[in-house]
Amino acid sequence: MSQFLGSWGLVIISALLDSYAALIVKIKFNELGPLDYSSVGGFLRYIGAFIRSPLLISAVAAFVTAPALWFLALNKLDLSVGYPALVGFHLLFIMVFGLFLLGEPITAGKLIGAGLVLISFYFLNH
Repeated sequence: MSQFLGSWGLVIISALLDSYAALIVKIKFNELGPLDYSSVGGFLRYIGAFIRSPLLISAVAAFVTAPALWFLALNKLDLSVGYPALVGFHLLFIMVFGLFLLGEPITAGKLIGAGLVLISFYFLNH
């Protein structure tokens, strides 16, 4: 069990934290609407409103923590196994967050892709 937590568990938690951070950023962008590139002032007001979000602090903490956990996981995993797994978990977490928290559509192609990612986890370990 400790071997799992010291490798795969860290990969999963790293992907989850990074996916959470991306979700928070997307939610904030959805709240603020399109970024105003027409003037420097409009751009700075938008960025100011964005960075004043208290929830964004948790996203920044997650963005900082995720790579640290990933680097620790590399101590126990081959890069050629760990990195594809990290990316695969990202894909799965983002798909679930998008579906349930952002109301994004799930398509047959997305489901097939997710299934292939899950199958790839088996082959990465054998």
